[in-house]
Amino acid sequence: MTFVNVKPGKKVRRSHNAFDNIFNEIMNTSFNELSKNHLVSNKPAVNVIEATDHFKIELSAPGLSKEDFKIDIEKDILTIEANKTIEAVEGQKVIKREFNFNKFKRTFRLPETIDTKSIEANFVNGILNLTLAKKEEAKEQAPRSIEIK
Repeated sequence: MTFVNVKPGKKVRRSHNAFDNIFNEIMNTSFNELSKNHLVSNKPAVNVIEATDHFKIELSAPGLSKEDFKIDIEKDILTIEANKTIEAVEGQKVIKREFNFNKFKRTFRLPETIDTKSIEANFVNGILNLTLAKKEEAKEQAPRSIEIK
């Protein structure tokens, strides 16, 4: 199964060559988008793990709390958003900020094999964990013999 990152309105030709993919993405992105989304990453890293009966999405979000997240599903599109305002502290000046996920949006197209009614989420130690159960018919079945009639 493959999760596909969705960028509405963007059509980028994909290749098996990683360099070609990077080049195509850069050439099809405006400089403003490039500086916001590529040169300075404001999207957290995501792991997608498959087990026999479910998929798991792990999203790294240091400095955020579970109240900062909004998770929606519409048809087969899963959207994870976060928005956190960072208050300036009087007498302090930020010299360097390398992790800054104050606002982001990650979108995934889910396969038909996911039971979208049983998606669960929790947030522990800076990691948002989503468990996406597979539909019963999509789960791996034990080997069995078929009787000939």
